[in-house]
Amino acid sequence: MSHKHYKYQTLLTGDSGRYQCSGFHRSLNCIKNSNIISLIVSDKPKAKVTSGSTIIPVGGRVTLSCSVDDSDGWKYDWFRRTSNSNEAQVDGEENRDITVSQEGVYRCRGRRGEPVYYTDYSDEVSVEITDAVLTLDPNWSSFYTGESVTFICDMKEGKHTDWEYRWSKDEKSDQIMSHKHYKYQTLLTEDSGRYQCSGFHRSLNCIKKSNIISLIVSDKPKAKVTAGPTIIPVGGRVTLSCSVDDSDGWKYDWFRRTSNSNEAQVVGEENRDIRVSQGGIYRCRGRRGEPVYYTDYSDEVTVEIT
Repeated sequence: MSHKHYKYQTLLTGDSGRYQCSGFHRSLNCIKNSNIISLIVSDKPKAKVTSGSTIIPVGGRVTLSCSVDDSDGWKYDWFRRTSNSNEAQVDGEENRDITVSQEGVYRCRGRRGEPVYYTDYSDEVSVEITDAVLTLDPNWSSFYTGESVTFICDMKEGKHTDWEYRWSKDEKSDQIMSHKHYKYQTLLTEDSGRYQCSGFHRSLNCIKKSNIISLIVSDKPKAKVTAGPTIIPVGGRVTLSCSVDDSDGWKYDWFRRTSNSNEAQVVGEENRDIRVSQGGIYRCRGRRGEPVYYTDYSDEVTVEIT
């Protein structure tokens, strides 16, 4: 053909293959071959929605994410319906991720190209608003074996107090109790899981389910010391830094010993970073919570004065 465009108006899976073009110039009497492009045509895709906990407290939010395989170039249409309303497109949203605070049934689809090509709709996901709120005390991002934690189930019903509480882990019922606190005194790794509480009120004849909290319990951590140059001149200083994974809420104990003295705690220091001008062997540990929970000691680091 005489033009450089070759168009498939409607692709089929049978059009998959390795494509190449060649150019022939009569007056120059030469042929030039192009690079090869592999075209893969798959069946029409279906969008997929993923989310965090879809039971959220009043005023809370959840992020919904829409995806289409590993392919690129997509924009997204989001749709919402309720038991009282027909499905409608969520105005102003074409991002892969959206944050929602309204109850309802959500789904999405992908679109790209010109003319626009649409994927199949995703499965639906239901977002529920609850005034039963599950929280942690302390509210660390992660926990370790030997620590303690209390789950608190708050029904947010000021004048109604006669609730019975049902606790569940990984969607399996655990036990029913009359109070809203559920405490692990000494956590184990097998206590990791997805926790939820429900409140049952006999006179109101209603059940309310809380949001879900994912609890992660890891093995007891070991503190870590990092330092700049540890050989410093007389009158110089070096900064030592103590850390515990990526977890939060830690204060730090620092310790020092020399060849002539036993180990003693560095008085007045509980910061992550300390600046020292004395030679010696240093190490640290992390502590947090009440009762106090301690990490394992860090490895030692030697500071020398030269």
